[in-house]
Amino acid sequence: MARRSKGDSRVVENPFVAGSVAEQLYDLLARTETPLTEAEFARRLARDRGTVAETLESFVELGIVTERAESPPTYVRNDAQFPGDAAATLARERSLEDLESRMDELVDRVWRYQRRYDAETPLEVDVTSANVTEADLADWEAARAELRCHERARRIRLHDVVSNPTERS
Repeated sequence: MARRSKGDSRVVENPFVAGSVAEQLYDLLARTETPLTEAEFARRLARDRGTVAETLESFVELGIVTERAESPPTYVRNDAQFPGDAAATLARERSLEDLESRMDELVDRVWRYQRRYDAETPLEVDVTSANVTEADLADWEAARAELRCHERARRIRLHDVVSNPTERS
């Protein structure tokens, strides 16, 4: 889901599972410019410090966060890894037909996962089941995030066409 950071015109596409610590941490990073400790992140998120620490570590590995060697260590978002308005870029660069075609592909991909795992979202999947793979769940969530972004781009594109009828779709 796209979120506008308070006092900031950038829109950040959150690629993480809704309701997860990763999603909440990503949102907090989008709104926070100052370095924080693990304990400060955990307090602001009202989450277990150990879980927040694990998520921060994975964000460091992904390049989303930079760890500062202080005592205790602090973490700050890596602005180079936070996207600008991805949907607006898609709307500018792709035709309405291209956006809708890609959305059809993504809807099919999401639907196949929903059917395979008999669940609406990856969060609803019993991960202890023998037939569940982390790769599938990650791909499913990535497809959902890309679909949300393309839906926003389509709405932007449609708005542009309605606002400026001489513009080609």
